Amino acid sequence: MNLAVQTSAQRLKAYSDSQLVANQIQGVYEARNERMIKYLSKVRRLSSKFKSFEVIRIPRTENTKADVLSKLAVSEYTTLRSICMEFLQKSSIENEAAEVMQMEHESCWMDKIIEYLHSEKLPEAKKEARKVIQRAARFSLDGESLYKRSYTLPYLKCLRPSNAA
Repeated sequence: MNLAVQTSAQRLKAYSDSQLVANQIQGVYEARNERMIKYLSKVRRLSSKFKSFEVIRIPRTENTKADVLSKLAVSEYTTLRSICMEFLQKSSIENEAAEVMQMEHESCWMDKIIEYLHSEKLPEAKKEARKVIQRAARFSLDGESLYKRSYTLPYLKCLRPSNAA
């Protein structure tokens, strides 16, 4: 779900061979285990970011796609570009930090480019405005994230100095 959110997907269908998980997400079963409650709240939080989200339960014997993906993840051929994969070092609920509303952020070189790409607003100084236009041609804005474009490499996500440490 995190990858789908990051790629700005609008609709998501999730297939699960777990009756327990599928029914907890659909609200048929109640989550009682503390760990399952955390996962369920994360799924509900992420599902609100999609226009539509659907969980479909399929029998374990018919779940060949998941079997192939799980074998691919542990094989040496994980560099296929047609499959988006994310390797987690910890469980996704352990990675959760408390939500913090940031009131101020340090200004950096990205601010002028983001402002130009978002609303075409330029600095008043002509020399500075021309500089921003030239630099902005090499960047792309996806939501609130700034990416540097490249001919041969994938887009590179630009980070603020506080996030890059």
